[in-house]
Amino acid sequence: MKTLAQGDTVLYGAHGCCCVDDIEQRDTGTYYVLRPVRKANTKFLVPADNEELLAKIRPLPTPHALEQTIDAAAAAEVGWIEDVSVRRDTARQVLNEGSEYDVLLLMREFSEHKRAAKAQGKRPLTSDASILRAAKDHVRDEFSLVFGIEPEEVDRIIVERGVLDE
Repeated sequence: MKTLAQGDTVLYGAHGCCCVDDIEQRDTGTYYVLRPVRKANTKFLVPADNEELLAKIRPLPTPHALEQTIDAAAAAEVGWIEDVSVRRDTARQVLNEGSEYDVLLLMREFSEHKRAAKAQGKRPLTSDASILRAAKDHVRDEFSLVFGIEPEEVDRIIVERGVLDE
């Protein structure tokens, strides 16, 4: 069973970086109170005995591990899922459960598709644009905390390291 302490910063599924604000004792058990770092008005109560929800909580990576992940994602081949519903479901799963590497590849796939569509005079689907935005937000929040920089500076790093070219 995972043990968290008040003040810990963790990753919580698709909600990204969260701070453990409190550990509450209630009639129904012990709960971790998680507050997203960039959304102060939101909080999640995670039962300390719910293994399924606790499995969605993971520690922040180290800066060195994140740099290696960025380099690996920059060197990887990416593909595109033509079926819109399969693509949307796959993206949702990556955003909810994927590693940093998976999210970076998702960003690359959707960014490259957006660029290719524009080159043909087309616009990407609204759902594809939303997925790309969600992936970028996810990466900006996490990477800015790990590297100790502003979220807006993350884009520059991933462009310089070859993950994106925009």
